[in-house]
Amino acid sequence: MHHVKKSVGRYEIGSAFRGSSALHAVGDSYLLLVRPSPQIPTVELRFQFRYAPAQEPRLLTLDADTLWFEASTSNPAPIHARRKVETADVERALAASGSARFNQLRHQIMTQSECSRRTAQLAIRRACKEGSIVQDNGQYRLPL
Repeated sequence: MHHVKKSVGRYEIGSAFRGSSALHAVGDSYLLLVRPSPQIPTVELRFQFRYAPAQEPRLLTLDADTLWFEASTSNPAPIHARRKVETADVERALAASGSARFNQLRHQIMTQSECSRRTAQLAIRRACKEGSIVQDNGQYRLPL
């Protein structure tokens, strides 16, 4: 069984395998399926050959009816990587209450955005770093 290391580059497929067998040592050809984005039903099929130049990657789209992959006719539109909780969401949560302690603010963000505790904590930290909210005597508030 083989899997790819976390930081595999597009053209280092053959040298990026890790696993429990000797298959890699004798491999001449590698095929790798990569999901460009979890939101779209498209995968990229990449090739690497030991003794020949690699072919261009091919996009394949999953047909939901037949459950077969078909050649994609166009590149998928790039998806804007939106954070689950934006700084504006933190500001909106504070605007509703005026000021709040950390636990209150985190709970309000979790409820409003339907996110995890960790995501809410990271959003509060990011908003503080950006200066969108201010911590003052244990209370968080909007800047004056």
